[in-house]
Amino acid sequence: MVFLDGMILVIVESPTKAKTLETILGKGFTVKASMGHIRDLPKSGLGVDVEHNFEPQYVVPEKGEKVLRDLKKVAKDADFVVLATDPDREGEAIAWHLKELLKPKNYGRAVFHEITKEAVKEAFDHKGTIDVKLVDAQQARRVLDRLVGYKLSPLLWKKVRYGLSAGRVQSVAVRLVVDRERERDAFTPVEYWSIGALFSSKEGKFSAQLVDYIAAASTPKTKKIEIANKDQADKILQELKADTYTISKVARSQKQKRAYPPFKTSTLQQSSSNVFGFPAYKTMKAAQGLFEKGLITYHRTDSLNLSSQFIDEARGYIHKRFGKDYVPETPNYYKNSSKNAQEAHEAIRITGVANQPSDPKITKLGVDEQKVYSLIWRRSLECQMAPAVYDQTSVDVTSTKQYVFRAVGSIIKFPGFLALAAGAADTQTDEDTEVQNTLPELTEGEGVKLLETNPAQHFTQPPARYSDASLVKALEELGIGRPSTYAPTIQTIQARGYIEKEGRYFRPTDVAYVVTDLLVKHFESIVNYQFTAKMEEELDEVALGELKWQPVIKEFYEPFAKAIEAKDKELKKQDITFLGDSSEVCPKCGRNLIFKLGKYGKFMSCSDYPKCEFAKPVEEVITTLLGGSEENDSTRQANQETDFGVCEVCNEGKYILKQGRFGKFLACSRYPECKSTKPYLMKIGVNCPECKQGDIVVKKAKGRTFYGCSRYPECKFSSWKKPVTEKTT
Repeated sequence: MVFLDGMILVIVESPTKAKTLETILGKGFTVKASMGHIRDLPKSGLGVDVEHNFEPQYVVPEKGEKVLRDLKKVAKDADFVVLATDPDREGEAIAWHLKELLKPKNYGRAVFHEITKEAVKEAFDHKGTIDVKLVDAQQARRVLDRLVGYKLSPLLWKKVRYGLSAGRVQSVAVRLVVDRERERDAFTPVEYWSIGALFSSKEGKFSAQLVDYIAAASTPKTKKIEIANKDQADKILQELKADTYTISKVARSQKQKRAYPPFKTSTLQQSSSNVFGFPAYKTMKAAQGLFEKGLITYHRTDSLNLSSQFIDEARGYIHKRFGKDYVPETPNYYKNSSKNAQEAHEAIRITGVANQPSDPKITKLGVDEQKVYSLIWRRSLECQMAPAVYDQTSVDVTSTKQYVFRAVGSIIKFPGFLALAAGAADTQTDEDTEVQNTLPELTEGEGVKLLETNPAQHFTQPPARYSDASLVKALEELGIGRPSTYAPTIQTIQARGYIEKEGRYFRPTDVAYVVTDLLVKHFESIVNYQFTAKMEEELDEVALGELKWQPVIKEFYEPFAKAIEAKDKELKKQDITFLGDSSEVCPKCGRNLIFKLGKYGKFMSCSDYPKCEFAKPVEEVITTLLGGSEENDSTRQANQETDFGVCEVCNEGKYILKQGRFGKFLACSRYPECKSTKPYLMKIGVNCPECKQGDIVVKKAKGRTFYGCSRYPECKFSSWKKPVTEKTT
């Protein structure tokens, strides 16, 4: 590494990254951390001069003042300053702020996508300058989000509820969740039936499914069979019982299953959510630690590219461990289908195949980092392995009444990349394994015997609620947000109370409906999917130097500011907070009562407000989840519980169910004379299987639902899986 003589100061964002770099650079280098952004827009106030070309008014926050003093002291004596912040827009902006504040005598910008000796040496030998285009793109996003948040949020405080926030990306994410919930509410289940069958041949038994029928012998073309109800199913079953069956078709083929591409930010978040149930922010926190420790490449990327050096290393490892048949003749390359994908970076991969998940260097990591690393290690190698190959046999069984059953069998002939998955059971998903179903040897024209039929009733399911994985996928497919924004966006809308998690799935709150409807009706561009994606494209064009950032902001801001001013005068709070009609009548004036959103949640109000000011709280209906699956909402049952017993303190009042800041609780009806309270325990109708005395109640820990005994701490039974009543014989 070539430098001027003297002291060299290297500045990165975090202490962990600084520590890793110190071990690589050795003597002669002083490595310091800026602790993230050293300068930013002020927390209070707009911080953007809208009258003078949207000039940002940056300040050094209180927590950054000491860091800045220390950096200035060291930089003053440094002969050369290397700004080695992350290789993205945020990192470029941090480097620019540091340069502006420290004013070093000599500086260089070092960019590396992995913290390894080779990558760091390459970056330090080929130092550059600040990329102003990337800085402008970051400033544009920051200013745009500040203008939306600081102008629109106060309107929500006045017209809906204090403390709410709006954002260019977060409000679109909330709308996605709200729109999906409305799809589910409007969904009407449709009944349908399936019929399976067990056949026997001279070589053995096999199962098949009724799939088609032939309308006429003269027209042997098959049609998909549709069974709408039990009557139709019973009619077919009667015909099947008296029928005879023949193997009408045997088709054999060879299929391939190719490995998935290497991870990018969104797919890493999705995989981590599916395998471990990690929310996006948890995955990114673990990935940040892995990057800073030099174990993976940069984790905020939408690229699928891999360096030729790593591909050669991976192919060598695969050949040595599994043999030459597992290495494709030419390396596997993957095409990115994401909108607006930036291909400047590499995909997320391990920095060296030697660091296996079982090595002490990895097992000493935190649990979350170990899990995320194991996913990345597997995918980094799998994507360069040969496809799995399996033989597939499809058999059609046709009855004399022209019903067609189909059986499909498959046997893995060559495991390919699945061989790596077989040794990593802790990170396996359903997609990693092929279900093998071996059929007996069957020949066309052979007669078979029907042993039994298995009719089953089904109902079409509503579209699933969004999970962390599917919400990230939806945002990416729409071109909304970027790799660095997915996790904080989801975290923000949860923290603001717009969405709640039910298991792994998001459900919108009442306030989400109100705010989304307000924005759709009066600020449509803010939550318009296409408009928001277009803004992302323009920010990308700023990063490429194809657009100036101030005109982009101006084009958006001027009509937006006028709309804010007009709607502030026009909108009335009582019209916005409407949640729906009720079937009850106002006891004071006889008008209908309506549901409204208030400071503390949903309540009932007279529709003639403000002439009639009658209002009352909503009577809670406690729902108990009888099924265990998000896909099984039809198994919910309402259970109105009203008798919670006599107050244990005053022995006069009765306990009533109330909603507080931290959820439901029981309080004495004589409040404020008696201030007795106790926790509300939602029973599921099952006795404790351990102590046989308590009831199983629903509890929560760290946002997850689990089941425990009502006699805790006397009985400490708990289970993530819902207990069921034991059957008696």
